[in-house]
Amino acid sequence: MPTLSEHLLARLTASLAPVDAQLAARHPGDPGTRQPVHTCYIPADRLHPDVVLDWGESAREALAAHAPSPAALAAATGLGATSGPGGAAPNPAEAGADPALAERVYAHVLAALSLEPIQDLRADLEDGYGIRPDDVEDEHAIAAATALRAAHEAGALPASYGLRPKSLDPAVRDRGLRSLDLFLTALAGDDGGPPGLVLTLPKVSAPEQVTVFLAVLDELIPRIDLRPPAVELQIETPAAVLALPALVEAGRGRVTGLHVGTYDYSAALGIAAEHQASDHPSVEYATTLMQLVTAGTGIRVADGSSNFLPVGPTPVVRAAWQRHAGLVTRAWRRGLYQGWDLHPAQLVSRHAAVAANLVAGLPAALGRLSAYAEARFAGAVADEPATARALAGHVLRALDAGLLDDAGLAAADLDRAVVTKLGGRSA
Repeated sequence: MPTLSEHLLARLTASLAPVDAQLAARHPGDPGTRQPVHTCYIPADRLHPDVVLDWGESAREALAAHAPSPAALAAATGLGATSGPGGAAPNPAEAGADPALAERVYAHVLAALSLEPIQDLRADLEDGYGIRPDDVEDEHAIAAATALRAAHEAGALPASYGLRPKSLDPAVRDRGLRSLDLFLTALAGDDGGPPGLVLTLPKVSAPEQVTVFLAVLDELIPRIDLRPPAVELQIETPAAVLALPALVEAGRGRVTGLHVGTYDYSAALGIAAEHQASDHPSVEYATTLMQLVTAGTGIRVADGSSNFLPVGPTPVVRAAWQRHAGLVTRAWRRGLYQGWDLHPAQLVSRHAAVAANLVAGLPAALGRLSAYAEARFAGAVADEPATARALAGHVLRALDAGLLDDAGLAAADLDRAVVTKLGGRSA
């Protein structure tokens, strides 16, 4: 018989009720939806209805020219071998990838570049686009929206897509909001626009900017009958990093992602151009803080880009692929499953690194998850519910990528319903 009565415990804990509600509202957990492995930024004036197909074709041409076999791709990217210091990929010449792994990675890259080369796309009117005469940017904003609508009608639009307008900094504020208006009005058409729209607000420095951006959308969206978009913030300034909790709070549950702006942020800290990269300690510190502030909120954090583009002769392309694949692998090990891609040939190293990370960790993830699901102890690792969720997350990402199917789950005494539940996704 307990010493304390239920009535007494209820009285003592009553003050926690509003705290419970507040914590539940602020930390609803991961949305449980598929997360794209990348966001591709394409200047608005280069957008056309077949742009996704063209990027895929260009990436396949780069693969055929510079890594025409599984072994060549493994050597070019350094994937499949023991990683180097700090999680970086080793020297490609020393990669020595497992042939079976190399075959699976190569097959995945070919399939991804043919079926889904771009998973998330942004029409860019900011740094990748620059400053143009007003009439020119007006035209490009409208044309970009028209191209995206046409891509959707042709079945060639990724599941998520959108716009990165100019920031709310005073010098470009009016221009950015005008382009946002023109783009969204053209996109909405008479049917609310294609689903999956995401708007990326760059160079955020204060929560008031988030509040104003959302207020502008609240005025515009009902006037044009637009489907409500998701909103992402680019964290590119020291002020933004210092204000992360306030930025998330200002998002009022409508901000779905934080993307680090590697080069703007590095430059703002005075880091020399040759050392600006997403694996610089200062940038990694910022992304770690972003992960800390957003943990459990449903807001996802994305890594930055690599400006070492795979263009030119084969040795240069392979060096860029190795560097990019190493950055992707390092980010994945830090829990950052999405980054930026700026060039079609980067899709090769992106999809190769994703496949290598998923395939290499899949046997252990399946074994441990199966043991957990059956409540049996297996091996030297005793997994807790939180770790089981992470294991299920790995398996779900492999399913999303087509690197695992129901037969593979059955071979591990698992099924999709169990993995989905353990991974926190809705059925």
